Amino acid sequence: MKLFKILSVAAVMAVSALSSCSDKGYWDEAPLEQGLSFQCASYNETLSPGAVQIVIPVRRTITAGEETVNITFTPGANCPTDITVPSQVTFQAGSNTAEIVINIANAMPPTTYSGTLKFDGDPSYAGISTLTLTCPVNYTWVSLGKGIFIDQFATGDVEAEVEIMQAEGFQRWRVMKPYNQGMAEDGGDWGDWRTGQYPDYLEFWETTSEGATVLTWTPVKIGVNYEGESSQPIVCYPPSAFTGLSMANCRWAEPGYACLSPYYYISGVGGWNNTVYFGVIQIIFPSYLEGGL
Repeated sequence: MKLFKILSVAAVMAVSALSSCSDKGYWDEAPLEQGLSFQCASYNETLSPGAVQIVIPVRRTITAGEETVNITFTPGANCPTDITVPSQVTFQAGSNTAEIVINIANAMPPTTYSGTLKFDGDPSYAGISTLTLTCPVNYTWVSLGKGIFIDQFATGDVEAEVEIMQAEGFQRWRVMKPYNQGMAEDGGDWGDWRTGQYPDYLEFWETTSEGATVLTWTPVKIGVNYEGESSQPIVCYPPSAFTGLSMANCRWAEPGYACLSPYYYISGVGGWNNTVYFGVIQIIFPSYLEGGL
């Protein structure tokens, strides 16, 4: 019983001491210090091609008076150089928010603008002083309508009806689900080598080789495994993926009629060199079909 009374008295004395400190202004009258913070630690946005403006807000604790803060931007690896980040940002009197306006002169896919922004000065309590910027640039794809896709090596003579899309403003196209119909119709006689997993698209574009305009593409797995082994997918490559092979047969046969001559290759095994044959893959655009084919 005595022990309880002693503890109770001690507790009352401790509370009194704390109240005394507060009365003297050790906490209640402490001045509020300025602090800065980004709204978040990372900023991610997918950009469209062309001129782009990105706005990053910054906040401060005290709104009295105008204040200018220095900003440091450190670009990430392979970040294009046409990005402009201001070295300072100014808070107007009475405002707790300012904006860092980043300008990109001409965003071109497939690139990524990246880096870190950091402000001079102390962050607010639990504030964020560094922001990571990651902004990939993607094409805007527009449907051209229904065309025809033929891969004589992979799916025989099957004329697959496919959607063809174009990257807006670019000589770049996608054939959507090029192998689904041909494989379903048993084109190519692959039997149980088929995986049932076919590419969503074949993407190809114009480029220059040996002074001539040619067509190249991103290599794709055609949905067939050599000898049925999952470790041995057959991949459709452009000739330029191999030393000494010509791109000459990868070109327009006529406007709206694209022809590709791939090397079908299995890593560590070998493959089928079709680069010397013209028209192994044929991509017929809706515009060509509408012209009376």
